[in-house]
Amino acid sequence: MSENLPKYLRVKQKIKDAIKDGTIVDKLPGERVLAKEFNVAYMTIRKALNELQEEGILHKTTTRGTFVSHRKMSPKTTNNIGFFLDSGIRQGISSPYYSLVFKALEKTVKKAGFNLLLFSDSEDMNPLKKQKKIDGVIVCCFPRLEKQIQEIKKFLPIVLLDNIASDKSIPSVTINNFNACSESVAYLISLGHKRIGFISGLLDSDVCNDRLNGYLDALYQHRIPEDDSLIFKGDYSYESGEKAAKYFLAMPGGAPTAIMCANDSMAIGAMKVIQENKLNIPADISVVGFDDIEVSARIFPALTTSAAPIEEIATEAVNMLFSSIKGTIIEYKHVILPAKLVIRESASRVKN
Repeated sequence: MSENLPKYLRVKQKIKDAIKDGTIVDKLPGERVLAKEFNVAYMTIRKALNELQEEGILHKTTTRGTFVSHRKMSPKTTNNIGFFLDSGIRQGISSPYYSLVFKALEKTVKKAGFNLLLFSDSEDMNPLKKQKKIDGVIVCCFPRLEKQIQEIKKFLPIVLLDNIASDKSIPSVTINNFNACSESVAYLISLGHKRIGFISGLLDSDVCNDRLNGYLDALYQHRIPEDDSLIFKGDYSYESGEKAAKYFLAMPGGAPTAIMCANDSMAIGAMKVIQENKLNIPADISVVGFDDIEVSARIFPALTTSAAPIEEIATEAVNMLFSSIKGTIIEYKHVILPAKLVIRESASRVKN
C-alpha cells in the first residue's frame, strides 16, 4: 500500500482486509484500542470508521459498538456498470468523441462479463445509493456536478473521466491535454506559423483550460506574444467552429495563418467555412484539431490532430473501477495518458 496515502485511508484498507480474511468477523475493538494497535491518533481511526460506515461495510449500534455489515460485504451481483454522461454535453452519446468512449468502455466491461448502462440526468444519481442496478460507475466529470459526485462516492465505487474532483480524492483517468496542445502548436510554429488562432471549448473545466494553456505555453516557449483577439471561445460544437472561422476571416488585420482547435468537431466546422470562402487548406490557412474522431481521417484535406488514447482510457478506467468494487482502496490514484500528434494534410508550411 502506498505510503503517500493519508493515514486514515491506510487504516481503512487494513480494516477491510481484516474483514475479508476473517481476522475481524463481527464486532470491532473499541476506537482507542484500534488507535493503539495501528499506532495512529484516535481521530484517524474515527475518520476511517466513519467512511466504512458510509460505504455500508460497518454499522454502529449506540449501546453495543461497531459491527461488520456482512450483507454489505457480500459480492455485488448486478454485473452492471454505469456510465454517466452529463446531459449538458452537446449531442450526448451521439457526439463523435463520447460515442467512441462509450464503445470502448462497453467492449472492455463485456470482456469481464459485465454490461454497461448509460444515464445522463444528474438526478439519476440519487437512486444509485440503493445499489440495485449497478455495481460501480464511470463518470464524465464536470465541476458543476461536484456535489453530486462527492455524494455518490459514499455509496458506490466511482472513477472519473475528463476532469478530476476538486479534492483529488476520487480516482480518475485523464488525457495530458496541456502537453498535447502545446505539441500541436509547436508543430505549427515549426512550419513557420506565428499568427495562430485558437478555438477553445467550454471554459468551465480542466480539459478546456489545459488545452488553452498548452496553446499559450507553446507561444511563450517560442517567444510569440499572446494576442487575446486570436482566441475564440467555442463550445466543442461543429457550429461554434463555423462561428469561429467567420470571426477569424473577418479580422481587420487579416485571418491567422493557422488555427488550433480544442476538438475535431470545431476544426471540421471551421474548415467548412474556410473552404466556402474560396480559401485553400492548408495553403492559405492550416487547421489542427484534437481527439482524432473517425471522420477526421476521411475529410478533405484529412485533419491533422491529437489522437485521444480511447482504448487505454477505457482499459484504465474499467480496471480501476473493478479494483474498487473488489474493495481495494484507489482513492487519490490519477492516471494521465498522453495524446499522440497525427500529422495529415490540413497543416503545411506557411506561405512566404
